[in-house]
Amino acid sequence: MRTPFVLFCAGEDSGDVLGESLVREAVHLGLIARGVGGCRMQAAGLDVVEDYETLPVSGFLDIFPRVFRLKRILAHLEGLLKSEDCVAVVCIDYPGFNMKLIRMAERLKKPALYVAPPQAWAWKSSRVKHLRKARLAVLFDFERKFYEECGCRVECLQHPFPRVVGSNLNSNLLLLPGSRKSQALRNLPFFAAVASQWHFANPSGRITVLASREALVEPFARALCKSCGQKIPEWISVEIPPVDAAARAAMFAEYSYALSAPGSASLELARSGVPLVIAGVIEPLTYFVGSRFVKTDFFALPNILLKRAAVPEFFFMRGGSRQKACIDRVADALVQCNTETSRAIADALDETFVNAKSPESLMLEFLGEFVKRDAH
Repeated sequence: MRTPFVLFCAGEDSGDVLGESLVREAVHLGLIARGVGGCRMQAAGLDVVEDYETLPVSGFLDIFPRVFRLKRILAHLEGLLKSEDCVAVVCIDYPGFNMKLIRMAERLKKPALYVAPPQAWAWKSSRVKHLRKARLAVLFDFERKFYEECGCRVECLQHPFPRVVGSNLNSNLLLLPGSRKSQALRNLPFFAAVASQWHFANPSGRITVLASREALVEPFARALCKSCGQKIPEWISVEIPPVDAAARAAMFAEYSYALSAPGSASLELARSGVPLVIAGVIEPLTYFVGSRFVKTDFFALPNILLKRAAVPEFFFMRGGSRQKACIDRVADALVQCNTETSRAIADALDETFVNAKSPESLMLEFLGEFVKRDAH
């Protein structure tokens, strides 16, 4: 007996957040959700076919040690997509894998939904030609306009993070070094050095490093031990944020300052009204490629959306000779953050979000035709 399923692929935590509601709705419609995703998608009912922890990578040098494992996983997903039992594919972010799945779905003439498609407006705009047969769901209105002008079928999806502006005044500092393990471990020594300066000036403040999932807690703790003289100081801790977006927003409100890697976490913090600095340590090859080919004026999502340097952003090449000066610059930027400016940024970001579809209505439209046909 056939067991029709929808293939899902999310390769990092931001995609896992977006995919949770999509998987839950597919299961609610009576379909099997099968593929790769993190703890959120798995809790929503995803039938996991590969180890999610292999997938999150950042930069060219992170890919090389895993290239054979990544190829094997991709081959497995492509095999599932070719199966007659696979009725559709839902790709979420992660273009290294998902653009290949989208192209295969086009050849097989299978329905494809791409949520948070590649940032073709920033670089490699040639990828758009492979997206015209798929259905696209983006988070921001400027993305919708870009893809519509390129002839794509696109709509906006509700952003999963709620609008919250905190009013807490304390010296607590939140560190978010990144959700991809390699990226986070590059950033952690730098973030820990900034945190040490912060603690010296604010000894009563609480400093928390957020590990986006359980598998990152131990590696983060080891990295902090190494950075802090083989012992984690009592004034710094590693925690896992709540899965629920509203609970995560409430947690952010307990902190008056944050230092974050770029990406979806920086946008959540900016929307929360938390005074924020964005920073990242980048591998030399990735830094070189990005500086040559990325077409945006900024790298941080809040600044890209607002088209100005609203949030201080600092990006440094790994192994640079000016590490101490970089630490001082970021620490100074944190000190200069203030709540009034951060609330104004949160208000401005709200204006960039338009009326959008819920994940449930998006999946109902995408899979509804198959569900009706299968019912008969």
